[in-house]
Amino acid sequence: MINIYVVLGILFFHWVFDFVFQTHKQSINKSTSFSYLLEHTFTYSICWLPLSFIFGVSTDASAMLLLFAPITFVAHTATDYYTSKVNSQLWKEGDVHNFFVSIGFDQFLHFTQLLLTFYFLTK
Repeated sequence: MINIYVVLGILFFHWVFDFVFQTHKQSINKSTSFSYLLEHTFTYSICWLPLSFIFGVSTDASAMLLLFAPITFVAHTATDYYTSKVNSQLWKEGDVHNFFVSIGFDQFLHFTQLLLTFYFLTK
């Protein structure tokens, strides 16, 4: 089991790193420019590194948590590679409802990856 405070922390920091720290240029260009996508996902993922130490303090798997950032980098890049293209197309078509459905699914994929990665690294 994952402590509920760890879950809430992961979700909060995901929001900060994925939305607050993502620049406007990254958000509008990551669907067509791999360099902007990598810039976003690298910044996002590197932010997890210090938190790996914080979350690792209360676990026996603190060394394993050093893998959290690189695993997250690969998974976040793969997810955003596809979802940003879908979202960009939906936005261009003016399909606002499905755009937000897709944003929600993108977040579900990120949450699932983050929680499963943490769970398996601290198990």
